[in-house]
Amino acid sequence: MTTTILPKHRHRLHKKIREGIFGYLFASPWIIGFFGFTIIPLLTSLFYSFTNYNTLNDPAFVGFDNYLYLIMNDQVFWKALGNTLFHVVLATPFSIILGILVALVLNKPIRGIGIWRTIFYLPNVVSSVAMALLWVWIFNKDFGLLNQFLGLFGITEINWLGDPQIAKISLILLGAWGAGVTALFFLGALKSIPHELYEAADIAGTSKFSQFFHITLPLITGTILFMLVTTVIGAFQVFTLSYIMTGGGPEQSTYYLGYYLFDKGIMEKQMGYASAISWILFSIVLLVVWAIFKSSKKWVFYLGENS
Repeated sequence: MTTTILPKHRHRLHKKIREGIFGYLFASPWIIGFFGFTIIPLLTSLFYSFTNYNTLNDPAFVGFDNYLYLIMNDQVFWKALGNTLFHVVLATPFSIILGILVALVLNKPIRGIGIWRTIFYLPNVVSSVAMALLWVWIFNKDFGLLNQFLGLFGITEINWLGDPQIAKISLILLGAWGAGVTALFFLGALKSIPHELYEAADIAGTSKFSQFFHITLPLITGTILFMLVTTVIGAFQVFTLSYIMTGGGPEQSTYYLGYYLFDKGIMEKQMGYASAISWILFSIVLLVVWAIFKSSKKWVFYLGENS
């Protein structure tokens, strides 16, 4: 038995097909970009991680040798991983706490608050390279602006980028420079909190300190989760600041996994080994982000959700 499609239904079918074709055509730049610049390079690097490939010769399959050597014999890898974890553990909370504090200030009804918001965000339009070069001068031991300022209070010169321990902290302190973006996200979260909650708290005689911990902080935990994930991912990929400001030194104290990946892949042309480093880094980031989302069920609160 044959099914006859009525002209009206046939017209609708053709219209849907035509709309689908046009939809895919309009989305094709993103689709091509996603497969050409994300999926294909991702799978290619995964393949190279199991090979010995120096970009000059054809890749030779070596199985898990790259991964085994990295984990069992490569001391530089463990040094870079330790430096990276140190940066992530300290830089992430510093950036988030600073962003919250700045957002609380920008949320106040201060005269000319729009100008202040612009000033706090302005550093984020500066490229990371320009920012690094600027802070090399500010952190300079002999004539840097920071030591000149501290000298007014009788504080002796600090070797910000020359001391192995202080250099790590110096790069973390640069998170203050990019606090504007973080602050804007938290400012949006603060604006979304119903003002009636604060009015009720004021009537009940609750202090501002208690209001922050019992109203403000719980209601911005969703934004904290978002910023925590994005900041952690960014901190694991730190490279530019170390490359320009310290060159990975002193004594490899700022030699991060991103820098090691660059040296192996770009400078030494060991693309197979570099691909293995990148996949280990990806796995670590994936594990940390999974742990954050897993724990978020216990500390993230959304207004209006059922307890």
